[in-house]
Amino acid sequence: MSESILSGGPLSRELTALRKHYHYSESIIARLSFFYGVFRTIKMIEALRKPVRKLAIRVNTLRVSPDRLIDELNKAGIQAFPSKVYRDVIFVKIEGPFEVKRVSKKIVVKDKSAEGVMLGANLYAPGLLEMDPDVKIGDEVNIVTRFGEIIAYAISKVSAAEKVIKGIVAEVKESIYRMPNLKTLRSFVIGNAYPASLVATEALKWFSPKPDERILCISPSVEDLAYILQLVKGEAEITVISKTDLEEIRIKEAIRKMRLEDFKKKIRWHTVDYKYIRFDPEAFDAIFVSPRNSKIGLRPRITGFIKEEDIIILSRETRRLLDKLVPALRSGGRLLYAVPSLDPAEGEFIVKYLMNNWELKPKTGEYRWGSPGIKDIPGGDKTLRTYPDIHDDIGFFAVLMSK
Repeated sequence: MSESILSGGPLSRELTALRKHYHYSESIIARLSFFYGVFRTIKMIEALRKPVRKLAIRVNTLRVSPDRLIDELNKAGIQAFPSKVYRDVIFVKIEGPFEVKRVSKKIVVKDKSAEGVMLGANLYAPGLLEMDPDVKIGDEVNIVTRFGEIIAYAISKVSAAEKVIKGIVAEVKESIYRMPNLKTLRSFVIGNAYPASLVATEALKWFSPKPDERILCISPSVEDLAYILQLVKGEAEITVISKTDLEEIRIKEAIRKMRLEDFKKKIRWHTVDYKYIRFDPEAFDAIFVSPRNSKIGLRPRITGFIKEEDIIILSRETRRLLDKLVPALRSGGRLLYAVPSLDPAEGEFIVKYLMNNWELKPKTGEYRWGSPGIKDIPGGDKTLRTYPDIHDDIGFFAVLMSK
């Protein structure tokens, strides 16, 4: 689609200028512009590069009430308030943007680490890209992106002369946005609460898992698996497929830290490359799948340099995976497909494929948060989307389909 757009001419030069300004690839800008329009795309990218204003937090209602958690946060000096959409979700404010103190010395960070530092997180060695050669321990420094954008003022905990740098590199004193440090609070340490987007909560509510069902989860996030366990009160027959041993270990360890150990023991765990997945026909009542994707929708995402061919490859991989999953869904069963992406190749066109090739039917959304997808693509009007320029949330796509 975008090959001709990027081949030269005034529009190509404009896309290059936008890439340099926003640090998003011409491919992303061109693809989103094709579906949403150029000016709308610019608004979405500007929103993607910033955090949400209100951080959504899921409350593990099996262990604590939302009111009690709000009281705990307020006592810790963190302003928290309930969601008007769902009782088991609360919010805390993310403040900013702020001006930070400017000094002469700089530390440059990797993109992913920059997204944490800009919210107030300290900088650790894995996120370090480079630093001025005269930086010493105790020096005042500005932490900057690799494009020169100042995101924080900090005190250096290392010297540029050190041959091996480990641990904390800089203690952040001021950042352009400020998010409460929730990781050290008791309820977050013991798994009574955890950050999770409101729209992902909406999608799982839509999925509506039941305690008496056989549920298959393909590479779920820890937060989404924990919420499914919460919704079924640990009673469903759940199978979790991870693509690597490391992925499974991380999920299990996080579930243990969230004090869901008893539920974890009931889960059937399997690690297998997706191309080798095999299931008996109609083995599951419900399937939740959030496959590998471009993640063009996460916030804050200060850069996005994925290429068009990568998006197409990811879309093809998803279709091949779904070809293995659909036969395992019983007649009358349902499949929830969800990804943090704004690209229809990972959204509405997947729905069209399932409708045409497997005769699955999208279920009309009766959701309380979000908007329908792109209506010009068959089935798009029955999907769920959140748009960063409209919703105070990540860019997200979900569809619930029945067999």
